[in-house]
Amino acid sequence: MKNYTIYAVSITIRIVLGFMLVALLWKFDFAPFMVLIIAILNDGTIMTISKDRVKPSPTPDSWKLKEIFATGVVLGTYMALVTVLFFYLAHDTDFFTTTFGVRSIRLNDRELMAALYLQVSIISQALIFVTRSRSWSFVERPGALLVIAFLAAQLVATCIAVYANWEFCKMQGIGWGWGGAIWAFSIVTYFPLDVLKFIIRYALSGRAWNNINNKARKHPPLTMTS
Repeated sequence: MKNYTIYAVSITIRIVLGFMLVALLWKFDFAPFMVLIIAILNDGTIMTISKDRVKPSPTPDSWKLKEIFATGVVLGTYMALVTVLFFYLAHDTDFFTTTFGVRSIRLNDRELMAALYLQVSIISQALIFVTRSRSWSFVERPGALLVIAFLAAQLVATCIAVYANWEFCKMQGIGWGWGGAIWAFSIVTYFPLDVLKFIIRYALSGRAWNNINNKARKHPPLTMTS
């Protein structure tokens, strides 16, 4: 339940802040129907954590609301900024064209809609692997049902972004080249989520500040004596 709460807080901030910044900076309106698709696929996957394979806490656990909300806010903000970075690279630069050899979609808002949808879908759902683990997310093996649900949901999301030509939400398929490029971008930007999780947990535990105070006591400031 604690892991789900961190995930829910992160996703809420990530969706609201990410799409708000894209709308304010580029006047780009993300289709509400695509938000609904993201929510449906995410909810289908998140339900499988009830049967997940997790390590029990080595010490008596508690809700630790400060840690839950701090982790959710930081992870959600990071993912929102990654989305802003992705949209900037796809909309204002030729980064993906020069790096992955895909055609430019800078002037096609319908294809930008599909690209943005896939990026948001992948990184948002992959977050569950970070929040469910105490260590590195790729070290603690998740349950088979969770992995299958994630892969199935992202296969659907990828096929939608690659093939869908939906006039009602102004989206046009981007092809498998762009699909692969977005997956590569999402994998690279996924790893800092674990690092941020450790930093927050370490900072809120008090050990970080105690170490700083101890170093200050061991090395007091020099004073001038006459």
